[in-house]
Amino acid sequence: MISAYKEVVKKLAELKGFKPEPRPLTEEVIKALDSSELPFFLVRAPTGYGKTVISYTLALHSLRDASFYDHVIHVLPMRAIVEDIDMTAKEALGFSKTKMMGSSEEFMHLFPLNVTTADTFTWDILKLNTKRYSLIKAGKEFGYDYLTQASILTSIVIFDEAHFLLEDRRIKEVFLAVLRFLTKEKVPIILMTATLSNGYRKLFQEYARNSGYDFDVFELNENDPFARRELSKEFEISIETGNPLDFVERGRRNLIIVNTVRRAVQIYKNAKSLRFGNIMLIHGRMTAEHKRQLIEKLRKWKNNEEFLVIATQVVEAGVDVSADVMITDAAPMNSLLQRFGRVARYGEGKGKIVVIRDADGPYDVEKVQKTISLLDKAENFHPRLPWTYQEIVDAVHGRKKVEVLKVNRAFIGTLVSKLTNPAERSIHILKWIEVRIRRGEPLLRDFLIPVEVENDVVLVSPEFLWKLWKNGEVKVLRGNAPWIPANKNDTYELAKCVALGEPVKVVLKREYDWECGLV
Repeated sequence: MISAYKEVVKKLAELKGFKPEPRPLTEEVIKALDSSELPFFLVRAPTGYGKTVISYTLALHSLRDASFYDHVIHVLPMRAIVEDIDMTAKEALGFSKTKMMGSSEEFMHLFPLNVTTADTFTWDILKLNTKRYSLIKAGKEFGYDYLTQASILTSIVIFDEAHFLLEDRRIKEVFLAVLRFLTKEKVPIILMTATLSNGYRKLFQEYARNSGYDFDVFELNENDPFARRELSKEFEISIETGNPLDFVERGRRNLIIVNTVRRAVQIYKNAKSLRFGNIMLIHGRMTAEHKRQLIEKLRKWKNNEEFLVIATQVVEAGVDVSADVMITDAAPMNSLLQRFGRVARYGEGKGKIVVIRDADGPYDVEKVQKTISLLDKAENFHPRLPWTYQEIVDAVHGRKKVEVLKVNRAFIGTLVSKLTNPAERSIHILKWIEVRIRRGEPLLRDFLIPVEVENDVVLVSPEFLWKLWKNGEVKVLRGNAPWIPANKNDTYELAKCVALGEPVKVVLKREYDWECGLV
């Protein structure tokens, strides 16, 4: 397996034009995988370390030796990261397939490297193949239910940026149920993250040991060349109030990350008067093609001396950009550390970070306040060295197992039972989910509605659809009939219809804004 690792590193270096630096932590993981019969590994390494190389290596190795696993499934929390990792794999190795709702390249996970979102992975492991959903609902077939689940059970599953799956209660409960099922089925598992709290480490250790896994935790240490390089950097960190644009610096690479699309768009419009040579807006209400073009442009800006990028959380993970100056809205510690990973990411000697303490956001207020309080008092804090920030992560996100297990255990047990029971076929799972949806309880994320935009799709909230409808910007069909809402509550009912697989078509009537996205 180590030979596959060396080959991958060489190809990536040729593609991205860098001189490979030793990564002892990655090599340690690869060697441990080579000798473990049933691994459940936690890889805790900071952003920018290059953890994704592990997936590329395992995929290449599977082509030469499939005795351990048939293929690799790399699970990510966000579509934007899926596209970035898939693009790199295709360019460097010549193989990779994505599986996402609305833009899947494969209908099962059978390619050497399968890159997917947590949502799609969950539906698939539930035997609800997203490519066959409508036919299952119509009672015309079972939609490859056992085969779809089997394509997962014969793989090695890598959950990247796993902490993102533990912040939202609904996603967390489903994720914990999926982990329990995978361990029951003896599927090799790797969890990769920069910021996992020790409460979750203890929980995952219990899952692994109860099912006979080789459980191990791999962490960065002070002798790693990456750590020594990062130790030589200087980070100036301050917590401020006010307009993020007041902290932008001319002649430097600036990155502003805010918590909402509305705030990002307003700041971008105000920023245009600053007349930066390179200025960009990127957020979640853009088409996949739009975001792909912006990420490609960011790659080309890599060595620019000056730019201003204004973004939402979509750049927190997986987007390969480095700034000299970051201005960010306040957020929980896990999210802030991901954002800090976009500062002085390469060979820069110093970076500046400004956290705007008075910014609103979709986060748990108590976690945000605790994060800001502890960060304000922290000494020797370094955004890329885990031993300098692990105490804050534990304090905010859970030091003990009991602190992270504030979940609906009955729901988790029910879901594990449905995953495990071979008599529960796709149609039975679907009916169970439909009952939950009718009660207003989405299985995973909040209800979203796809808006068709120039042969692409943008997912929007019911509230935002109501805004588009009031402005006369969308045409909506429910079945073959025009849909006319009486009030905002009707858009929530429409979102339930979408989640239930009913024929709903929402089309943007106006021209898509290739500068600002859907706003």
